[in-house]
Amino acid sequence: MYVASHSRTHRLEITKCDKVKWRVHRKPFSQSHQSGSEEIGTEIRNFKPPDLDGYLELHNTAEANDPDFRKLTAEDVRRTVLDHPYHDTEGHFVAVESGKMVASGRGIYSPEHVKIRGPVGYFELYILPNYLGKDIEKKLFARIVDYLKNHGVEWITTRVDTRYKARVHLLGRLGFSKTSYQNHGMERSSSGIEEPGPPKGYRVRTARIPEEIETMVNVFNEAFATRDKYPPMTMERFTKSWIFDDAENHSGFLLAERESDDRVVGMVMTGIDHKYNEEHGVKRGGTYSLATIPSERRKGLGMFLTLKSLKWIGDRGMDVAYVSVNVASTDALRIYQKAGYKTVQVYQGYQLRIG
Repeated sequence: MYVASHSRTHRLEITKCDKVKWRVHRKPFSQSHQSGSEEIGTEIRNFKPPDLDGYLELHNTAEANDPDFRKLTAEDVRRTVLDHPYHDTEGHFVAVESGKMVASGRGIYSPEHVKIRGPVGYFELYILPNYLGKDIEKKLFARIVDYLKNHGVEWITTRVDTRYKARVHLLGRLGFSKTSYQNHGMERSSSGIEEPGPPKGYRVRTARIPEEIETMVNVFNEAFATRDKYPPMTMERFTKSWIFDDAENHSGFLLAERESDDRVVGMVMTGIDHKYNEEHGVKRGGTYSLATIPSERRKGLGMFLTLKSLKWIGDRGMDVAYVSVNVASTDALRIYQKAGYKTVQVYQGYQLRIG
């Protein structure tokens, strides 16, 4: 087959029929651009449950250069893909060549997020390094865009660690632009933390899991209700993470009570990702959720919970404490900076209008 470009909207396809005759066909360019093959032997199709092993191998190979890479297991993939509440096989596509998965992409759409944030969707795209920059990434992304547009999505948003240059360049090739969103990964030493005392009028205790998960969700939602277009947390999403899966972390889930009425008005979730530490050769613990309801802020409660979290991490032999904070959460950012945390990585937001 011989192919020549013909205008912006059509492709001229010339097929050799025999030794002396030629046949010319016109085909819409958009159709040829979204066809199922990057080249002969490459198929783009919907993800199927038996693709789980191929997806796992693809992820762990394609993302190995991510500075914050975390190798996934089959159970991780099952939880984050097959069992994920927003996973839809109709919006998940894979590229297969010679029986091997070389790329995977999926559109992620949540009706509850759309109700609050507007017509916004998300995406995931993993591509083996030697396929980056080739037509296959655009063809796979075109499938994702079509899926999201069919569900009324007008904007795709994502974020990326700015140290991960390959991902930044990929977003540029796909037409994304930066947004005002930034999330800072911050660290400090976890050693030498003395036991902090609670502010007057408060006490702290360990949460009872699973009995008080609903209480934690309620505090979380009240704390973040003032953030613009922040979707309410659900019980299902709150507990679908590694920090809940490891029961050793439950002792790091602390609740702050107001002594006058025993009401839970703040919380902090602290944990150790042993798998991450083993893969990266570090001894790190993290503060993964710090929340106080608006009426109890600027009374020292946030700093107290932060120091309790640091103490918990240090007491378990960890050298480094980590937090991730949205720069829009100015109170939390101020607390962490005052507690000695320094920024070590920046997650930058990107967006693309598709509707």
